[in-house]
Amino acid sequence: MTQLTYNEAFDPYHAAFRFLRLRLACDISGRLPFDTLRILDFYLIFPFRLQAMKFFSDDVGWRKVSKSYESQAPYGTMPDDSALFARMEPFQRAAVTSLVRSGHVASSAWQFNEIQFTAEMLPERVIARCSELNNGMKDIVEILCQIKARYPLGGRDGLKDRTGLLEYRYDSI
Repeated sequence: MTQLTYNEAFDPYHAAFRFLRLRLACDISGRLPFDTLRILDFYLIFPFRLQAMKFFSDDVGWRKVSKSYESQAPYGTMPDDSALFARMEPFQRAAVTSLVRSGHVASSAWQFNEIQFTAEMLPERVIARCSELNNGMKDIVEILCQIKARYPLGGRDGLKDRTGLLEYRYDSI
């Protein structure tokens, strides 16, 4: 028996929309490593999985916020975090490529595996929808913005290490 199900984690259009949500919520204006955006995107779509991250001692309370989203877990079993994160990568890359072609991400940054949103204006309806969804998950979105601002990506105790989603031991520091 073949079963078809939709999961927005594997939809490049939904990934592009989530990237725009993060851009608007976290005011991402400078260059950002693609892996940082991927990790933030992972926790935006699966906020209940943020509980597994190793936080700074001041941020341990974020686990309680993350736990409040457990009801959003998809029906059925899902792979572990690192396998799911790896499966999302091609869809996230397709989303960024689409944003580059539409002029919302600078191609000069993308060639170095970085994200730099351009000043290209988004349609009002997209901004309104992003704001509506971000306001509905305001606590998680604020946590993700804090993670972007305070947690470095690479090295020991970096975002890769703390999430366990990516290898960090060979990062140049």
